[in-house]
Amino acid sequence: MIIDKAVSSLSHKLVERYPRELPSYAITRYGIKFLVSNIIPITLLLILGAILDILPIVSLSIASFSILRMVSGGYHAKYPEACLVISTVLIMGIAIYNEYLSPYMILCNVLSLVLVAIYAPSNIENQTKIKKKYFGHLKVISVLLVSTNFILQNTVIAASFLVQSILLIRLKGGVKK
Repeated sequence: MIIDKAVSSLSHKLVERYPRELPSYAITRYGIKFLVSNIIPITLLLILGAILDILPIVSLSIASFSILRMVSGGYHAKYPEACLVISTVLIMGIAIYNEYLSPYMILCNVLSLVLVAIYAPSNIENQTKIKKKYFGHLKVISVLLVSTNFILQNTVIAASFLVQSILLIRLKGGVKK
């Protein structure tokens, strides 16, 4: 909510001050929110990676997680602040603990492949401009991306893909009637 308020205020001031140079308030707000929502967590992760002397691992975690996420979709937090915390914890967890998955890398790859084959793309309807008729292509791209790690055999990529693949599963509460 803090990020939303700050972005709204900044967008309003910018559009008011530069009405000819900037698009509408809604478009300006969307652009600023997109930048802030991505720049803050990535910067925080890179700083933590540098401090902990695991910057290359954190960078690979961010890249592999993000690339798969772009084409497969997944869970979206309701508030940017929650997204910041969740993203930071997940990526740092992958970077720090991926080595423990080494004996199970093939299992991680297979599980990720099955999950993206079943669930991708997930929860992207309001997150992308890609038409629904192309969603099948996103599934194929997701499957191909995950399949690359059968060749690369990288535990960081395996962990990143597994975490992102799990985020594709939509959890629905309530009682079925």
